[in-house]
Amino acid sequence: MDADLIYEVGALKRVKRSGWETIGIKDGESVAEHSYRSAVIAYFLGEGEGLKDKELKDIMLGTLLHDLGETRTGDLHLVAKRYVSVKEKKLQNDVYFKIKEVKKIYKNKKLMQIIKDADCLEVIFQAREYEDLGNPYVHSWIENAEKKLKTKTAKKMLKKALGTDSFGWLMKVRKK
Repeated sequence: MDADLIYEVGALKRVKRSGWETIGIKDGESVAEHSYRSAVIAYFLGEGEGLKDKELKDIMLGTLLHDLGETRTGDLHLVAKRYVSVKEKKLQNDVYFKIKEVKKIYKNKKLMQIIKDADCLEVIFQAREYEDLGNPYVHSWIENAEKKLKTKTAKKMLKKALGTDSFGWLMKVRKK
C-alpha cells in the first residue's frame, strides 16, 4: 500500500471540474465525484458488453483512477486544452503506472473504450442535471460527449439518459 498514492487520490476531492464554471455553474462537482459516478456507469457498461468478474473489476479500477493525473495538472476544460499541453507519457509513468494493474488496463483497448464511454456518459448525466435545473448552455457538452461513444451499451444508456428526467427518481420516491 502506498500512502502517498492514497493521499493523492484524496486530493481529487478538492479539484473541481473546470468546464462547468465557464458556463456559470457554481459549485460544480469535483473530479472525485465525477470519477465515482463514472465507475458506476463503467460497471453497467461492462456488464452490458459481456465482461466478467476480473474485467469488471479492472474497468472499475481504471475508471476510478482515469483522472488521477488531474491532481498534478488540474482539470483542463476544452478551451484551455487548445493552449496548454500535458506531457501524457510522463503523467502516465509518474502517476498511473505506479499501479501495475492500471498499466495492464491502459494497454487493453476493449477496456479502455468502456472507460472512455463511461467518462463521456457521466458528463452527459451531469449535463442533463444542469439542463433540468435551467442552464441553457450545457447542451453542447451533451453533443460533444455523445459523438465519442463507441460501445452498443453506451449508446443504449445514452438514449435512456436523454429520455429521463434527472430528478424523476426523487419525485417517485417522495410519492411513496
